[in-house]
Amino acid sequence: MVLQSVRYSLRLLRRSPGFTAIAVLTLALGIGANTAVFSVVDAVMLKPLPYAEPDRLLALWEGDTGRKSTIETTHGPQSAVSPANLVDYVREGRSFESLAGYAFTSMSLTHAGPPEQVLGEAVTWNYLGTLGVQPALGRAFRPEEDRPGAPLVVILTDALWRGRYGADPSILGRSIDLDDRKRTVVGVMPPGFQPLSQFASSTPVVFLVPAAYPDELLANHGDHEISVVGRLKSSATIEQAQSDLDTTVRGLAKRYPDASSTLRTLVQPLSHEVARNVSASLVVLLGAVGLVLLVACVNVANLLIVRAVGQRRETAIRLAIGASRAQIVGEMLTRGIVLGVLGGAAGLLCGVWTRDALIAIAPASMPRLANVTLNADVLIATLALAIATGLVAGLLPAWQASRTAPGPALKATELATSGGRSVLRWRGVLMAAEVAAALVLAVAAGLLVRSLATLTQVDLGFQTDRVLALNIALPRTRYETPDKRLAFFERLSERVRALPGVQSVGFANRFPMRGGWSSSANFEGSRPDDSFVADFQAVSSGYFATLGIPLVRGRLLAADDRIGAPGAVVVNQAFVRKFLPRADPIGVRFSRSGRDAPIVTIVGVVGDIRRAGKSATIEPEVYLSAAQTNTYPVQLADVAVRVGGDPRGLITSIQDAVWAIDPDQPITNVKTLDEVLSASMAERRFNLILLACFAALAVGLAIVGVYGVVAYAAGERTREIGIRIALGAAPDDVVALVVRSALGWSILGVVVGLAAASAVTRLMTGLLFAIAPTDPATFASIAAAMIGVALGASYLPARRAARVDPVRALRAD
Repeated sequence: MVLQSVRYSLRLLRRSPGFTAIAVLTLALGIGANTAVFSVVDAVMLKPLPYAEPDRLLALWEGDTGRKSTIETTHGPQSAVSPANLVDYVREGRSFESLAGYAFTSMSLTHAGPPEQVLGEAVTWNYLGTLGVQPALGRAFRPEEDRPGAPLVVILTDALWRGRYGADPSILGRSIDLDDRKRTVVGVMPPGFQPLSQFASSTPVVFLVPAAYPDELLANHGDHEISVVGRLKSSATIEQAQSDLDTTVRGLAKRYPDASSTLRTLVQPLSHEVARNVSASLVVLLGAVGLVLLVACVNVANLLIVRAVGQRRETAIRLAIGASRAQIVGEMLTRGIVLGVLGGAAGLLCGVWTRDALIAIAPASMPRLANVTLNADVLIATLALAIATGLVAGLLPAWQASRTAPGPALKATELATSGGRSVLRWRGVLMAAEVAAALVLAVAAGLLVRSLATLTQVDLGFQTDRVLALNIALPRTRYETPDKRLAFFERLSERVRALPGVQSVGFANRFPMRGGWSSSANFEGSRPDDSFVADFQAVSSGYFATLGIPLVRGRLLAADDRIGAPGAVVVNQAFVRKFLPRADPIGVRFSRSGRDAPIVTIVGVVGDIRRAGKSATIEPEVYLSAAQTNTYPVQLADVAVRVGGDPRGLITSIQDAVWAIDPDQPITNVKTLDEVLSASMAERRFNLILLACFAALAVGLAIVGVYGVVAYAAGERTREIGIRIALGAAPDDVVALVVRSALGWSILGVVVGLAAASAVTRLMTGLLFAIAPTDPATFASIAAAMIGVALGASYLPARRAARVDPVRALRAD
């Protein structure tokens, strides 16, 4: 019977190619969008990480409970662990099989082709064992290699081995030059291996070296700079691991109160940590495409209802000669499922194209994009979705068909073979559901539009146009002292400043939107526990001119602010507002927390900047003179050049200037600040583009649905309209009559949609900037627009109804 129903459904669909094409296309759009987004969600959030027993891998990070921090960091907020604390976690962590530390490291690869700055990981010796992976060639690190002074070794990734060394198996045991130091290759990783740091970087991570934490780092419990991964024992739980760590932290707070009194730890599954920054947006997008599919289902259900009404006499005849209602319902459901499967097949093709477009516009920061494929899980999900969609679309028409009474249906005239008011009421309800779902998506997209527009208007406090920024990571072996590194950048600045079109040159440890460094400090004469925390940067005298940061009071840093001269710093207005609200900042002295930190004097105040980008808050900033190398512990690395024309035209000349000083030194991370700014908003644009596209699709389908319902309703009232016209009704009166009924259902849909949107958009709080998730202006404008769309969609069939010939309409009965 099932096969017979399928064959019968296919014959009916083949007999009505127009109806079939519209229904299949409608479902294909909805299913294709869902397939594409689910393939990304599957790769980023659901697919197991490519390590042994990944469900036992946990990410561990540290943070501060919120009181004053004495921690000096060079990393992002609440992500890094102190290597000194890791020793205690390993020793007392009874719930872990192993805990391993890892961190980014960048080195210059030379004497193997052109010099190149390559990204790698500095890892503890048990890192690969913790992940449950082993090199394809050679071996993992040994404990004795993870100590200061041990022989230097390296493990290559498959990409570096094949790209630079031609997949030469004799690479094992050979030495390669990284940062002017020879390291012996002891292993090559398999092709599918992904270092953990790769999930947070768009730049390939191509080598591993032992971390070999120095003794002074292991003695400093306040220096937080590594990430930690742990493998849970098979008999332990995450709660037990968290409890063990809390016990260890309480012990650290007693032994090292200065560094650990406000310390806290958190463990969570590694898979959650990898997708942490994008999970909220992906969940929102998955919900959005679900609403698109709902609108598609409703449209197809409306089409099937019309088909069922057209076949009402046929259904009545079949019931009269003995067919059961279950058979009728089964055939209607089968027809819906067949349509769903056909729509799923077409949607799969649509999904491939949509997936490729989605990947093309996805931000580079989204992890595991390379793993997005239409695999078996996605195919099974698409098939299940297609069947469920067809079943849902056919459910209401099947129920309507099951209520057919043979007697009245057979007695009815051709015009009266309708489902009456019941069909019109159900089609109105479905139309309202379409409008509601489309409105939710339109409101979400509208909130993102307003959020991005607001963000675009935010003043960074510095100028990004015509500024080229690049990174030069000088190897410590060749530039072992801060003075040597300073001399390199000063010589480079002189050479670059002489290039045609260059207006100014600055260098620093990091330029805005490219990283930073924060530290605690104490004003002169204050108690040690009265410290403050601010962002610190070591900058050259040309830094402010290059970025266009205005001077407010005092003076800027000068070339004479060198070692031997009094320590000079410039602060921003936020620093003065927060720490010196009632004092003259010029001449105030302070020093960074820590032993032997020199005293510096504030010589100027500059304007505020949003250092981390437009969505970041303005923080207190301290600018140290890069020429006073005794005032900062970080390395100079970033150079920025302001030019009169296109800054990218100077890249080759700048590289030549670098090679003129050091022929083995490459430049990396070469981008204009406009490009860096654009990249910082890439995720917001990605969410906006997709939600706007899905909202437009849903609104388009809703327009088709409203048009279809109004056209059907007008057709059912042909005789009534003919009588009204014969009695003198004006065309505008007929248009108003037809539109009024559609407007009622549309308003109901808008009201329901607004209520749903007010609940759903609260989930988008993390995706918005300076806009409330229930922003009244957005809700009101979208509601008005949806009512206008519904009116426009119903006007055309209403105008057609107003042109009915009353004689023909009355003769038809």
